[in-house]
Amino acid sequence: MKKGDRNLFVFLVTFVIFSVSLWINYYFLIKHSSYLENEVVTAIHQKRIDEMQPSYDDQIPLCEELMQQPHSPFADGAFLTRKTTQVVWKMRRDGSRELTLPTTCRLKRYTAHEAGKCLKDKSLLYIGDSLTRYQYLSLTYFFEHKKWPMRFQAKRNNPCLHIDEYSNETCSKAEEPSVCAEGDWKGWPEFLQALGGGNDGGIYHGRMEAQYVRSPDVMANAMQYVASEVDGRIKATFVEEVGWNEDEEWKGWNFSGCAYNATCRYTQEKYDENMRKYEQNEFDWSYSNITSAFSEGTDFHSQYAYTNYVFYNRGLWGKIPIAKAHVMLVALNALTGGDENQSNRCFFRSTTGSERSRDSNLEKIEYGFVRDIAYDAGCEYFDIAHVTDEFSRMLFRFPKPPRSRLSYEYSSIFWDAVHYVPWVYEELNNLMLNMLCNSQK
Repeated sequence: MKKGDRNLFVFLVTFVIFSVSLWINYYFLIKHSSYLENEVVTAIHQKRIDEMQPSYDDQIPLCEELMQQPHSPFADGAFLTRKTTQVVWKMRRDGSRELTLPTTCRLKRYTAHEAGKCLKDKSLLYIGDSLTRYQYLSLTYFFEHKKWPMRFQAKRNNPCLHIDEYSNETCSKAEEPSVCAEGDWKGWPEFLQALGGGNDGGIYHGRMEAQYVRSPDVMANAMQYVASEVDGRIKATFVEEVGWNEDEEWKGWNFSGCAYNATCRYTQEKYDENMRKYEQNEFDWSYSNITSAFSEGTDFHSQYAYTNYVFYNRGLWGKIPIAKAHVMLVALNALTGGDENQSNRCFFRSTTGSERSRDSNLEKIEYGFVRDIAYDAGCEYFDIAHVTDEFSRMLFRFPKPPRSRLSYEYSSIFWDAVHYVPWVYEELNNLMLNMLCNSQK
């Protein structure tokens, strides 16, 4: 090749390389500029939302203001879960949601100190399914630890986005199982021992007594938590109604009272002893069904003679028959003092939203005759079904995620087919505190 031709070839190759380089740089510059523009637009949009929120909130009153007005028709807080009250689960930046009533009033966010002051020396009783159990455990954890159970991260290994008012991370780590999910634990014995005290006081520092064993046919399911004197001596008890039929036996053991002085220890040996007693039919009380147990004059009924608030839910075990609903709600009204003590309250807690409750049409049954029976019995209707109806329409990815902390399943509202992730119970409990406590000054 001649020298002139060689120089021309080198020039052409250099020109082509330079041109391609320019186009590549231009492409990435435009793409990066578009990315930056999107980021800026997103940030501006979020800033506008944040700026608008206070002015929007100022347009509606605080829920406690409505309830504290003289002769207020809202004093009992029943309107907070009524179907006519619009409910919105406002998305938080971390993927969880905050329960709001955007056209009615602003819910108060209760601190543990405020909740303890409201419920000081009160006795709460929860009767129902596993969803009721986890709402109970979420609330008692709040009383004991002064914070709600940690929220699950949206995705594994992502930085924690849940920050509390003290700028502390509030995400559950993979090695930290939650009281709101039995699937986090190796098995029921380990879970129940951690709740009930184990060898060292466990999660509740010895303030949770677990008269509880679990097997395929077990019916001995009860827990009792008592806060310290400093925290108001709140007593909260849970008894689980288990079984699809209506004639299940209701068996169990009396509480020893260890929760009052933080001495509860539920070791492996104690669990094994309770399983032996269960298999040998050695119980402190035994009834043919739950309605018999709650009849006035029974030994079981006498244990709960000083109950201020009771929440009952037949729930995911199936539709409650009319006769049973009537007997139970009349009994629970009598348990809380009936007409003689109007400051005490009994509730039928409707079944939470999920595929199962939707397919079983539970909301129609409960909102119909069960609600009427509750009112006729002197009780109230805590409409969790209305509040969580949106969740019954949320579909899983296909196939459904496995029950494993190592998957991304906790990016959903549910950690299995019916049970919620911890922040849902946090919101439901805060709603309950608004209902029970807002009218107090």
